Amino acid sequence: MKKFLLFLLGIYIGLVVFMPKDNLYYTFQKYLKKENIYINSSISQDLIKLSLKNAKVYSNNINIADFENINIYPLILFNLISVKNLKLEIGNYKISNLNIYFTPFYPIGLIKGDSSFGKVDGEINLMKRYIKVYIQKPSTISSFLKKDKKGYFYYAKF
Repeated sequence: MKKFLLFLLGIYIGLVVFMPKDNLYYTFQKYLKKENIYINSSISQDLIKLSLKNAKVYSNNINIADFENINIYPLILFNLISVKNLKLEIGNYKISNLNIYFTPFYPIGLIKGDSSFGKVDGEINLMKRYIKVYIQKPSTISSFLKKDKKGYFYYAKF
């Protein structure tokens, strides 16, 4: 039994280490291209992560966001996307850090972060295809948000 578990662990580590992580980026680019969204960045990969540095995000040829660094950890059983210093050009809002956690066994990803408009907390539901993000101090962006019992939130379907 120990040998079998070690064998499975070895296969898992091999999959994570030898996965072509840059192909994730190019596949994501193809999906975004259908929505007229383009990401211009430098990419690099190491054993467990894919990094995007100094990127600009364009929608219909308009710069909508810049970010300093995004690290993507495709660990198969548990995945993490970590964003550092994201600046939204619309409204000049800044998100200092944002983490998105998800697993293939549970179709809801968690969002946690800090921004110029307070703490950010929410979820991405991959089965129902929506994102819902609660914002702690929505004073500057409350016109974009809805309100329920838990507070102000942004909701979008994809």
